[in-house]
Amino acid sequence: MSPYPSELLAPLPIKVRPHPAEITEAFIRRLARANHIRPSLLHRICTGAGLSSGRFHLDRLAILAGTSAEILERTLVNDAALLLQVKPSLHGDDDENAKRQRDFRIQRDAQGRGLTIRILAQRHQVSRRVVRRALNAARPHPRELIARQARLTKPVKDLITALLEQGLQKTEIWGHLIDEHDVMIHWPALAYYVRKWELDRDREPLPPIQSVPYSSYLCSPWPLPDRPAGG
Repeated sequence: MSPYPSELLAPLPIKVRPHPAEITEAFIRRLARANHIRPSLLHRICTGAGLSSGRFHLDRLAILAGTSAEILERTLVNDAALLLQVKPSLHGDDDENAKRQRDFRIQRDAQGRGLTIRILAQRHQVSRRVVRRALNAARPHPRELIARQARLTKPVKDLITALLEQGLQKTEIWGHLIDEHDVMIHWPALAYYVRKWELDRDREPLPPIQSVPYSSYLCSPWPLPDRPAGG
């Protein structure tokens, strides 16, 4: 049960218009900062069920933004959708697979969001002819899509490590990254990295390797020869 029931929510004083094909997390940060609210708090309200799900309730966000859920659904792009990509075809080369992935990204951004061909061309750094061809291409079947695993970059890892060394917990780190650094990461990726850091911290160091005097006979499968007397 969410501590923020939908019936208790109300539009925020300062309205912020969503940009076409804007990531949902980015819109939440802009809306929160415009109203002097911590973005992590607004994120918790919009997810409702908790951080682990990461699924936004657009009806909650629509109430806070003073708009309709239909407009947000048509305008915004969920961060999870950015992890989707087209499965590489075994019958195509690297150039063909890259082209299919590029066409899929253009189709995703243009999906009923009112973006012009010129804006799409600028966003994806291609010509308008490429955009038109991508929009007329066949959409990939859901079976052809796979989700990439969210990965943390080295600067984010170093920042998380510094916060862990200060004794912060996962939820505190997650909120700190959003509120202080505008860094939004997936909760499973954060939980995995924290768990790995804790295991490395608690792992006992291996004992030092003791050196053994060298002998050419140590590894020989044959008996050692008898040494002559006085040798």
